[in-house]
Amino acid sequence: MPVGVNFTAGENQSGLMPRVGNINILLLGVDSVEGTHRADTIIVLGVNPAKGRISMLSIPRDTRVITNGRPRKINEILPRYGESVLRSLIEDLMQIKISRYVKVDFQGFINIIDILGGLEVDIEKAMNYDDNWGKLHIHFDKGRHTLNGKDALNFVRFRADANADLGRIKRQQKFIKVLVEKVLSPATFVKLPQIVNQAFEHVQTDFSVQELFAMFRGFSDYKVQFRSNSLPGEARYVDKISYFLPYQDKAIELGNSQFSDLAALELVASFSSGLATGTLDEN
Repeated sequence: MPVGVNFTAGENQSGLMPRVGNINILLLGVDSVEGTHRADTIIVLGVNPAKGRISMLSIPRDTRVITNGRPRKINEILPRYGESVLRSLIEDLMQIKISRYVKVDFQGFINIIDILGGLEVDIEKAMNYDDNWGKLHIHFDKGRHTLNGKDALNFVRFRADANADLGRIKRQQKFIKVLVEKVLSPATFVKLPQIVNQAFEHVQTDFSVQELFAMFRGFSDYKVQFRSNSLPGEARYVDKISYFLPYQDKAIELGNSQFSDLAALELVASFSSGLATGTLDEN
């Protein structure tokens, strides 16, 4: 059975304050091209501020799941059945509990990166792709680039190389690492209340603004340890359809080792009042 909820408390300069423990988040990037609204990106984030650690597990879009006795690719679940069914399927697969979700479409992603002033990313090799029908053109030279929102979207969508989805997954995880590091950097962190409030307008989530800020503020250091994984399994044809077949025993092992010590977010009144006005007491 998925693990339950527990609370921990920590001491800081303002007195006794609940500390954010580990919370599992379902991160969804939604492909809204031609109204499909499929889950183009599916990542489970295990966020543990108390330990200064974030675990990332990417789930391939072609992962085979069974709903109502019928096999489907996991990226079809969101538009057909909704977020709660998708969340439950992943919880059952890994035997974990996911407490929150964040869903962002292409335009929302662009807006969030632009709010942050772009991100500097090291592109390991040249990326070139043209899809005139889909009006998608991706061209990056090797080297360091400061990506605005539109360029960042192209970077995380690119998969037109020999590594295909595997390369795409690695780039997305690399991008999330750079994104979190920027959010927690001193220059950005002092503006975090305003940034969280602005970014919140561009996502669908069951987080509150206060919870998001509490989670980020829970990190006691700007350095974060990242652990990146892809769902274990193999690509295979089933009934002439190409699927990714997960190894459930290994998925459960990953769940137990990296996503099991779940603790809920608990907020104090000073957090709520500070965010309501866009100001926070740093003492």
